[in-house]
Amino acid sequence: MNPSQPFLWHSYDLSGWLDAAHGPKWAEEIVTLAKSAMKRTPIVPRSTTSREGDRDSVIQAAVVDGLRIKESLPWLYRHYRAEFAQLAARASGSRVMCAVNDLYGVNLNIQTGREMRYECHVDSNPVQGMLYVTPHDSISGGELIVANNERANSVKAVLEDAAVIQPKRGLLVFFDARKHSHFVSSLTQDDGVRVAVAMNFYTTACPESKRPADLSRHLGLA
Repeated sequence: MNPSQPFLWHSYDLSGWLDAAHGPKWAEEIVTLAKSAMKRTPIVPRSTTSREGDRDSVIQAAVVDGLRIKESLPWLYRHYRAEFAQLAARASGSRVMCAVNDLYGVNLNIQTGREMRYECHVDSNPVQGMLYVTPHDSISGGELIVANNERANSVKAVLEDAAVIQPKRGLLVFFDARKHSHFVSSLTQDDGVRVAVAMNFYTTACPESKRPADLSRHLGLA
């Protein structure tokens, strides 16, 4: 029997709201920035948050940091600090705070082709927000796969008992995965593109000061 709590999340479909606020090409605008400004980062899973199992493996990933988002997509930065923060508080049932450091408050996580994915890890912040920009499923890959068992500490262990979130355009998801290892599966097409907006929120009990000192460098943000 699995003694740990199953992974839970809250979701909001904001596709219509974003279309009304910014026009139907808001997602295309984010993807354009992702393709033009992404920083490719080989991740060696040795952070305190890494749960890959093989500490010598190399995972190919790509990011756009929050400073670039603030400059190039100011509307997205404003939503992170206003409407999205309000929804994060509603979903978590607690007062949340946005990151003071704009570098990692809101980022773009990007995968292109078959060789990239997001490493197996746990979060350091108590409320994680993910706004999905591109849609994915079990056929195309790019699903968020999260362990129900809090003891899972590798991709193989996560897959033994996992919750799966399929990205949909405009879907905003909130969760606490500090104890639940999770990763994003590889895409199945050579020309595939996956873009998601990652947002960090903090609480009084788990403030921004608890963010691991090595994490920004580990993720290619610094």
